[in-house]
This record gives sequence, C-alpha cells and structure tokens, in this order.
Amino acid sequence: ENPASQRVALAAGFHPEGVRRAAGAGRDGDRYDLLAWVRLADDPPGPVPRLLPDLPDGRLTDTVVTLRRLTPADAEVLYRLHTRAEVVATRVRPVAPTRADIDRRCAVAESDWLTGRAADFALCDAVTGTMVGGCALIYDEPATGQAMIGYSLLPGARGRGLATRAVRLLAGWACGPVGLARLWAGTAPWNTASQRVLDRAGFHREGVMRARLPAPTPGARRPDTVLWSFLPTDPHPLPPR
Repeated sequence: ENPASQRVALAAGFHPEGVRRAAGAGRDGDRYDLLAWVRLADDPPGPVPRLLPDLPDGRLTDTVVTLRRLTPADAEVLYRLHTRAEVVATRVRPVAPTRADIDRRCAVAESDWLTGRAADFALCDAVTGTMVGGCALIYDEPATGQAMIGYSLLPGARGRGLATRAVRLLAGWACGPVGLARLWAGTAPWNTASQRVLDRAGFHREGVMRARLPAPTPGARRPDTVLWSFLPTDPHPLPPR
C-alpha cells in the first residue's frame, strides 16, 4: 500500500519482480507481503516504461460520466455495489466479497496500476462527482497486448446509458495511450443487459466459450461465456443519447 515508494522505484529504473509473501514483520508481530523491485547492473538508465500510464488530468470524461482511479475512500460504495445479488451472480465464482476484500482491493489499486496488473476505476456522475459504479481493465496478456474489462452500476444509475459511456471511454484509453492490440469482455449468456452495453459501445460478439468458468457449486455444470472484443481499428459508435 505504498505507491509513493513504488513510483520512486520505477523512476530509478527498478522493475517489479514479484511478491514476497509475508516477508515484512510489523511491530505487533503481524506479517505482511512485500513487493520486490530489482535493478540489474546492465539495465538501461532512466525510468522503467509502464504498461498502464496515468490518466490525463487524473481522469477520463465525456462530461456525462467520469472515470478516475479507485481509492481507499471508495471502499464503502464499492462494497455496496459488489454485494448486491445481481452483481454477485456475474462474478467468476458467485460469492460475495467480504468488506476486508474490498478494503484490500481499494488499498492496492494504485499499486496494481503501477505494476501493470490492472487499472481499477471508480465510475462517477460527471456533474455531481458521485460514484455510481465501477469498472476495471485487467491486463491479463501483456505478451500479446490483450486485456479484459468488466463493469457494474448501482441500481439508481442504471438505464441511463452510463455503462455504455464508461466502456467507450475505457476502450478509447486502452487502445490509445495504453496501446492494446485487443480488448475483450465476457458475459454470462443470460446477461443481456451487459451484452447490450458492449454492443452499443462498439464491441463485436465473437462467439460462446463453452464451459469456460468454474462450476458455482460442486457437481454443477460449468457455465458458458459469451465472448466480445474491440480492436483499435474498430470505429467508435456515436455517444448514447
């Protein structure tokens, strides 16, 4: 949870190498993980190029919705969002996160961004600044330039085209400054609302990945996933009305 020190390491030419589990010892006897940062004698001088750059002016906006980096102050709203039954049902395993899970996610959001693992966003109403949902880019295949996106909204913000706008903003950043070759998303076959968002945001439906996800309970059938993709050469549709 020390992004300031991590920025120093990157600027000094150190590369993130991995996590040393429980390598740090606290004063009260508890142990915590440490990120390992390494610089070799023959590494080139200068800062290390980042997979996920900072946002221009700290945000992406179209004047209706704004995306900004998730912070520890967003934990309460994110917990309310991700413990809703309809949101839990779309998780890879349909189990609600604990408050400690959400606190941890918010605490390491900047670190995940700096190390190139993920860009976690608070989705906000651009007029009021109120957080109404969340979305994320998971850089799951850096070697091939591919990343996955996900998104969800609180009930009061649904039906207004905000998710579509957020996905379009995220796709533009991912295929522009980030330089991705391919952005993909997966939806449950029954999640037609999420599929409409992707269709309106310019994504293409590629097909069904059969039995892609783990079974929700022992002995249950493995769920399928409907696969969607967006390429830098795909046209952005007009903003939703």
